[in-house]
Amino acid sequence: MAGNWKKTLDDLLYNGDLDGAYNLLDGILRDNSGDIKARIAFGKVQYELGDPDNARNTFETVLKQSPKHPEALKGKAEVCELLGEYEDAIRSYHQATQHAPKDIDTWKSMGILLTKLKKFGKADKCWNAILRLNPRDAEAWYNKGYAKMLVQKYDDAEKCLKKAIKFKKDMKEAHNDLVMVLRKKGDNESALKVCNHALKSHENDDTLHRNKGNILYALDEPEKALEAFEKALDLNPYVVDTWVNKGTVLWKGLTEREKALAAFDKALEINPNFMAAVDSRINLMAEIQANKPSIWKRIFGG
Repeated sequence: MAGNWKKTLDDLLYNGDLDGAYNLLDGILRDNSGDIKARIAFGKVQYELGDPDNARNTFETVLKQSPKHPEALKGKAEVCELLGEYEDAIRSYHQATQHAPKDIDTWKSMGILLTKLKKFGKADKCWNAILRLNPRDAEAWYNKGYAKMLVQKYDDAEKCLKKAIKFKKDMKEAHNDLVMVLRKKGDNESALKVCNHALKSHENDDTLHRNKGNILYALDEPEKALEAFEKALDLNPYVVDTWVNKGTVLWKGLTEREKALAAFDKALEINPNFMAAVDSRINLMAEIQANKPSIWKRIFGG
C-alpha cells in the first residue's frame, strides 16, 4: 500500500470518492503518522469534505514538524480564508510564497483574496509576481486589469485586459470588462467592436448582448439596442437589469410607454425591491398620467 497509495488516491479523487480517499489516508497515517505527504493530502480531503477545523489541525500538525512547508502553509491559508480569518489567511499565503516563490497557484489565491478585501495595491504585487514567472498568464493580466478598473485607472485597466485577451482570445470575462472600461472612457465605438468580436465566440452569453444593447442605446440606435436586449432576455429572462434596460429604451428611445411599463413590471416580478425598476416605473406612470387628456377634452375635444 505504501508504494501505491498516491495512484490509488488519484483514482479515488478522480471518481469523486472523498470518503474513500479519507479512509485510505486515515489508514496510511495510522501505520505511519510521520508521512508528511499523506498528512497534507489528508488535510486537503478534510477541507473538501467540509471539515475545516480538522483540516486546519492537520496542516498545523505538519507545520509543527516542518514550519516552512509551503503546501501546509497554503492549506492552512485556504482553511482560514474559508472560516473568514482573513489576516491569518494572508499571513499563511505570504509565508507559502516566501518558501515556494514559483508556485503560481498560491500567488493567485492570495491575490484573489486581497482583491476581495479591496487591498488592491497588495494584490497587484501578486499579479506582478505571477507575470514575472509567466508574462503570458492571461488570468493574471485579467485580474490585474480588473483591479485597475475597480480603482478607476481605466487606461491601465484597458492595457491589462487587452493583454489578457491577447493570450486567451476567448476569455469572456476580459471582453466584458474591457467593454465596461471603454464605456467608462466614453469610447462606445471601440466598446461595440470588442462586444461584436466577443459575441463571435460567445453568442449565447446574455451579458454580452446586454452590454451591446447599452452601447447601441448610448450611440442613439434604440431599435438595434432593443434587439440586443431581447436577445439577452431570450437567453436569460431572469436578469432584472436587462428588463430595466429594455424598459428604458422602449420609454426613452422609442416612446412606447405601455411596452416599457410591461418591461418594468416584469423586472419587479423578479425583484420587487430593485430600485432602478421601482423609480423608472414611478416616473413613467407620472408621465403617462401627465399625457392623458382631461375628461373635458375627452368629452368636448380640443
